[in-house]
Amino acid sequence: MVNIVEQSISQAMDEPDDRMMFTRVKDIVARHLRRMDPGATVTKTEFFNHTHVPDMVLEWPGRPRTPRRFIYLRTTSDQRELEDDLQRLPRADRPVLLALGQLPSVHQRGDLLTAPGSSTALLLDASALGALQPADDSPGIPHLVSRSVLEGGRGTLDKAATEEFLSTVVQGAEAARAGERVPTRDAVNALAAQMTTDVADRMSAFLAALWQGGGSTLASFPAPQRGIGHLDETALVYLLESDDIADTAFWNRVVRMISLSVLLRTPAASTGNLQHLMREAIRLWTSRVCMIVPGAADADISPWRWVVKAGQLILQTPRFHVLVAQSRRQLPSGQEHDLPRLDEVRNRADRYGISLTSLRMVVTDRHVGYGGPGDDISHDAQLDGISDALGQAEGVIEADARIPSGETLQCMFGSGIASARGARTQVPLDALLGTTTRLLSELSSGEAEKITQLLGAQRPPPRPAVESAQLRRRIGLMPDQPVRRGHRQHLAMQATHRRPLARLAVSTTRKHLTQVELPARHRRTEVLASPGLRFIADR
Repeated sequence: MVNIVEQSISQAMDEPDDRMMFTRVKDIVARHLRRMDPGATVTKTEFFNHTHVPDMVLEWPGRPRTPRRFIYLRTTSDQRELEDDLQRLPRADRPVLLALGQLPSVHQRGDLLTAPGSSTALLLDASALGALQPADDSPGIPHLVSRSVLEGGRGTLDKAATEEFLSTVVQGAEAARAGERVPTRDAVNALAAQMTTDVADRMSAFLAALWQGGGSTLASFPAPQRGIGHLDETALVYLLESDDIADTAFWNRVVRMISLSVLLRTPAASTGNLQHLMREAIRLWTSRVCMIVPGAADADISPWRWVVKAGQLILQTPRFHVLVAQSRRQLPSGQEHDLPRLDEVRNRADRYGISLTSLRMVVTDRHVGYGGPGDDISHDAQLDGISDALGQAEGVIEADARIPSGETLQCMFGSGIASARGARTQVPLDALLGTTTRLLSELSSGEAEKITQLLGAQRPPPRPAVESAQLRRRIGLMPDQPVRRGHRQHLAMQATHRRPLARLAVSTTRKHLTQVELPARHRRTEVLASPGLRFIADR
């Protein structure tokens, strides 16, 4: 098979004008490096074939923990000259010597790099560079191995050695999922010999994830246990961008090696493997805050898809995006949403079985709050009276919703943000996103069905202990007697016979906060009055 890279470099070297030749060679190499790793930036210098100044600098802005590499182009393939260059170059720069010709076939991996200070240097020729790029551009293990060579390859690679290395690691990855020890161990050994320690460890962690995802135990993994019990962001990228793995059991095991914080540090991704990972992670991972932002899915990404972008986990839908973050500071500001009316919010809560424990509403610039001791208030008859008294012109500013794990979400309708109550409270992702999308957005039946497929159905919260204690006192039960359904129905019937709030009037004669007690016990309406205003309730 024709090596396009080697052929292109050879043709450029025939250019009679030296300056034009240097420019063409650099362009060919830089373009190929970017194809190998789109996340890398390649900066070309004004020098060519210089002893100490690199021809190119390779950096990874999205992976700040990956050190940059200096690339030196060499027109010679002479062993002595290359060895002399390797001795002179600083080890900290992880130098890459690219011989534009072809290395002598007698050279084998590691033969040239015998000096103690050269353990981070990589020597390869044009044919090896061409072999690192897989035949197709689809994600896969060969592509990942090629990228890892750019990040931390060392030793000597000609075309034969490169093809052997790729084959060993690819076979090892396939063997790791099947739990086969010998090919997996061979791959780990090849990585240790041909990669710097940090990159070899990340690739080994990637193989260990495949090993565990296939059902084998970490203790049986045929390699030293250094750093392979978890995946950092770079190793996670290897996994997300590898061949599509649709095995649910695999991701159920692998998700326990990853955290949301690690995922948020990965570069932009929307791969099929990210979708598989999130189906399992949505039930196990926790976060603190999320936000609904109007907007369609990216043109190059199908709707209803998970995306990682700019440090945020995003669920993209045809009509809006749901952004997940660890704090409100990580969310964009300036988003404004129309406030729903009270009956709309109550209908949404009733439609999906969301338990509301308090509400805050506004009429013009006056605020009204309604809450209870922690039980669900969404079905309270007194809310009908409040809405009628306000002329059904109220807008709901925020609501507190209890989720299945027992925590409370503060849902802000104006900003589209929902966050867990409590300075350090974390809540499960399925409940966080499910409650937020269902309560803060008016979903169509199709959207609601899709949300259920992705996040699961809305589950009821646990019944608060404080409610049971108060019910016992009101009914006259002893502490060890259970509260039964009939007791609740009796209290509900009593509540319906009480007169609801009929009218709110405004007085400008006093300046204070007025609290209006509603007929039902353990309910209150708080009216925040501006100076010179007073709200009066008539029953």
